[in-house]
Amino acid sequence: MIGEEDRMSKKTALTSRRDFLKTSATLSVGSIMAPYIHRYAFAASRDRVTIYHSTLADNVNPYNQSSSPIYGNWEHVIEPLVEFDYAKKVWIGVLAESWEFQGNRWLFKLRKEIKFHNGAPLTSKDVVFSVEKMRDEKAGSLQSSNFKEVTEIQTPDDETVIFVTKQPLAIFLDRLSNRFISSKVAADKYGDQWFQNPIGTGPYKFVSFQRGGNLVFTRNDDYWRGKAAIKEIVIRKVTEDAARLAALEAGQADFINAVPVHEVPRLQRHPRIRVDSIQALHMYFLMMNVAHKPFDNKLVRQAVNYSVDAPAIVRNIFDGIGHPVNGPVASSIIGSDPKLRRYPYDPKKAKQLLAQAGYAEGCDVQLYYSTGRYPKDREVCQAIAAQMAKGGFKVELISQEWALFWGSEGVNGGKLPFYYNNRGPLIDADTFYDQYFRTGTTKRCNYSNPEFDKLNEEEQKAGDSMKRVALLQQAGRILMEDVPFVPLYHLSNIYGVAKNLAWKMKPDEKILGWDMKIL
Repeated sequence: MIGEEDRMSKKTALTSRRDFLKTSATLSVGSIMAPYIHRYAFAASRDRVTIYHSTLADNVNPYNQSSSPIYGNWEHVIEPLVEFDYAKKVWIGVLAESWEFQGNRWLFKLRKEIKFHNGAPLTSKDVVFSVEKMRDEKAGSLQSSNFKEVTEIQTPDDETVIFVTKQPLAIFLDRLSNRFISSKVAADKYGDQWFQNPIGTGPYKFVSFQRGGNLVFTRNDDYWRGKAAIKEIVIRKVTEDAARLAALEAGQADFINAVPVHEVPRLQRHPRIRVDSIQALHMYFLMMNVAHKPFDNKLVRQAVNYSVDAPAIVRNIFDGIGHPVNGPVASSIIGSDPKLRRYPYDPKKAKQLLAQAGYAEGCDVQLYYSTGRYPKDREVCQAIAAQMAKGGFKVELISQEWALFWGSEGVNGGKLPFYYNNRGPLIDADTFYDQYFRTGTTKRCNYSNPEFDKLNEEEQKAGDSMKRVALLQQAGRILMEDVPFVPLYHLSNIYGVAKNLAWKMKPDEKILGWDMKIL
């Protein structure tokens, strides 16, 4: 609950911010919208849905991506073996009809009579080809870590795939989430340029891609699960909140993501617009790469945690539409520990720790983020910089384009010492722990702790779910002591939608044309 005093102070702060944003939007909406007026304008019909999104794939290689919204882009064309049903909380088959866990083997049976867009049948060879492309880090894949435990892939026949792992891997289905299968026949035809001609089994076919512009799909009328209701999907990258909002209100977009919370009441009064929201599974955090000074010092990392007031950010920037995370993961995640608590906001304690670490006169750091990638990301980072200043830090904010921020010269190359990001959708704590904190898995953090690694390995092969949870909780306690990151919060995903457009909301940020229809 928000107390009355907090509510009043928040209202004052938000009112001034609203006035500023309203004035800015009024003065500049024409100049903002100019680059986005195009031939797909006023496209609300059964034939086409136009989506203005804050992020979009930055290239056409589906395996050089590792972001849930972008996975949603490609899921129109290519599909996974399995996916998680968030409503039923179970794994269900997509291209895989059934599967069986056999110790250090996972056996999958593929669905019969599924065909790619080029008419070629789906076979086990397509699965092997796709996984090998996902494992090819030299070609730029950001998905290889999902298969680091796989030692062999067997294909006894066209409908059977067997993944052999180093040891029993109980959570392998989670590794297959968002791992999409492409056509080997198409790759054999196009050679090294196979990814320029994406061929999948999905409900839509690839039409065109323009970096920083449009991603266009057209309906696959022979889709194995039945024809989609919408003929064409156009996704445009528009990072500016005001531009997305203006496009929606003008009828140039049928759907936008990342609606700022302060704009919700105004959109709700619009006669042709509906506001949809769903509690998201993504956890926002500040990551510290321990290969960079001063974050190689645990005392500095603890000081950062004492310097950041996540509840205040949720309350004052997001109007309370979110939940601060207690511990390394949220309470809804498998492996969370109800006994763990986040570091309290204590600037005095932060300064004491900095002094012990040799930074009695203060500590200079750079905080990286990608403007427009996440809701209110600039405001959030500005607030964090102000909070950390009280704890003895001088924070320089550096904004980068997403492709640079996330690529080999940024986060995934281990080049950024301190950055604002999110991870999701999280179902199991292992997904986060293994991807970011297991020794040698990634350069995103470069954290290494033999005791943590041992617990991570043990829980992955544990068949007993209660034992797994206990091991994950032990691993979580180590992370909260070493704190190579600052857990922040979960937010709700807020969308602006044309009232005549129905769709199925998902908590993983994916927006799928397959789930849409015009009323």
